[in-house]
Amino acid sequence: MAKEVAINTENLKSYIKASNIPMEIIRKDVPKIEDILEGKKKPTFNQISKIAKRLNLPTGVLLLKQKIDSTATSVNFRTINSQTIDDMSPELRDTILEMQEKQEFLKSEIEDSLDFVGSFTINDSSEDLLHAVQAHLGMDDRKKRLEKYREKISQAGVFVFFNGKVKDNSHRKLDLSEFRGFALSDSKAPIIFINQRDSKTGRLFTLIHEFVHLFLGDSDLYTSKEARSSNSLEALVNKVTGEILVPKQELNNLLTADQTYRQQLSHLAHSFEVSQYVITRRLLDCQFISQKEYDAIIKELDLEFESSPKRKEDSGGNYRLNLNFRMDHNFFNYVNNAVLQNKITYTDAFNIVGVGYKGYQALLKGGKIA
Repeated sequence: MAKEVAINTENLKSYIKASNIPMEIIRKDVPKIEDILEGKKKPTFNQISKIAKRLNLPTGVLLLKQKIDSTATSVNFRTINSQTIDDMSPELRDTILEMQEKQEFLKSEIEDSLDFVGSFTINDSSEDLLHAVQAHLGMDDRKKRLEKYREKISQAGVFVFFNGKVKDNSHRKLDLSEFRGFALSDSKAPIIFINQRDSKTGRLFTLIHEFVHLFLGDSDLYTSKEARSSNSLEALVNKVTGEILVPKQELNNLLTADQTYRQQLSHLAHSFEVSQYVITRRLLDCQFISQKEYDAIIKELDLEFESSPKRKEDSGGNYRLNLNFRMDHNFFNYVNNAVLQNKITYTDAFNIVGVGYKGYQALLKGGKIA
């Protein structure tokens, strides 16, 4: 039996009305559309996908509880940073919608809630928050940190996705200058998405940064500007993230007196597997340098970055390995189990995962995450 999904019928009515598509056209795709609109029958995921395709909307839009202005070039996701995101690109919008769609599916499959999501507030001690996050991340030997932390965060119940484009569309690349990642907070199915076009050190910082946000029950869009934000919430999250990735005591132990702090940045960044920007921020937060020294170093780093050769785009490599790296395997297991239990069809599964037959088979076969 196909899996039924919960929707906001008033929103669906509104979208259909705004489309000006006659009901008899929609009825050809979904014969019992009236029963669905009247709340007498819940639709299947496949039916919602058909309606969305007919209305020229992402499927995820019809699964959201709140209505959005689907015709606007800028979508108002008020749960992201609690503010309007102006001039959002279609690529970012569709990526958020894709993740929300995945989250809605997961919420229908998962019964238990996660205690740590939203367990802290901005008024709580940063030390207590730090210890709580560290308890989930475990011991750190500063080797292959991105891979190890991703595994730990997945074990905690968070679904972690990577991608540098919209789904499998190589023509719709994600803009790193627009965002580095985001978190969608939820007690059952919290999601972290990482922009794969970022450097490995950048991905690591974003992963931990967004994980900390989940402890505060906060959905967040992480940008380059946010990294230098002075608002109290971001200051707290950045402080905890910084201490996890570059502990003050370990930083102090690695500093030497025979070189300036500026001269030691490269070595320190390599040791902690973070960027020189993160090390510079930690030097300021730990009071090794002044604000004036910090500003001067950041200015130098910005100039170096602008003049340095741009990082080459991934050539694609092995499709199966790359797809398996991008996908959260716990999420895929939920989808595939739903297929095996006849809750959804394979067509539903392809839509939920965001791949075709070839991609689905690649995920079934698995692959080493690299």
